[in-house]
Amino acid sequence: MAQRVFIDSNIFLNFLLKEEDFYEGSKRLLTRIEKGEIEGITTLINIMEILSVLRKRSRAKDSEIIRDVDTIGEIQNLEIIIPNEIHIAQAFEIQKKAKLLPTDAILISTARDFSSIFVSRDAELKQRASSFISVVKPEEL
Repeated sequence: MAQRVFIDSNIFLNFLLKEEDFYEGSKRLLTRIEKGEIEGITTLINIMEILSVLRKRSRAKDSEIIRDVDTIGEIQNLEIIIPNEIHIAQAFEIQKKAKLLPTDAILISTARDFSSIFVSRDAELKQRASSFISVVKPEEL
């Protein structure tokens, strides 16, 4: 069985925006997921965040941005989870302890149900959430 990892929004954004220094590592991870070497997990919240960021930072037409975001859902071996009320209740406890933003606490809570590894480039999230889940960069897998 392939290793399951939770993918944060910034990994998809590195790839979609072709961000220098981060594009290649993120592309390698997404390719490994597509090939089935790793199982990927993310949430609908992440997809919504990606759409929002692309609308602010991309110069593409909105129809192209939506198309790019929709292609995330087509990635083989990537499951998109909708957090439930249990995840949100657990997130409140995580938020109190780790002083995370509400959204990040929900992501950590949800990720823990499906994986022991959270892939992100967010240094602050790594620092605050590492007592709840292992947070690594794509290159560290």
